[in-house]
Amino acid sequence: MEPFFFGMFGGLAINLLRLADLAHTPPAERPKTFTDPFYVLQFLILPLLGGGLAYTYHASGTVLSPILSVNIGASAPLILKNLASALPPIGPHKVN
Repeated sequence: MEPFFFGMFGGLAINLLRLADLAHTPPAERPKTFTDPFYVLQFLILPLLGGGLAYTYHASGTVLSPILSVNIGASAPLILKNLASALPPIGPHKVN
C-alpha cells in the first residue's frame, strides 16, 4: 500500500501546484475552483488515479522507490490520457 500513498501524494502535489498558479491570475480571470463540482471531483480523483496507477505498477512486480511512486502519481493523468488516446474509435467504420 505504500506506493499507493506516495502516488496519491504526487497527484495531490500537481493539484496544489495548479492552485498556486491561480494565485498569479487576477481574481476576475480566475476559473471557478471549489464552487464548481467538476473541479472538486477532479481535485479528488486525480490523486486517487495517481495512487491507483502506482499501486498497479507495484502489484505487477515492479520495484518502486518512494520517489518513483510520487513521479508516477504526478504523471498519472498524462499516462492515462495517452493510453485512452491509443484506443481505436468506437462506432461504425466506413468500408471503401
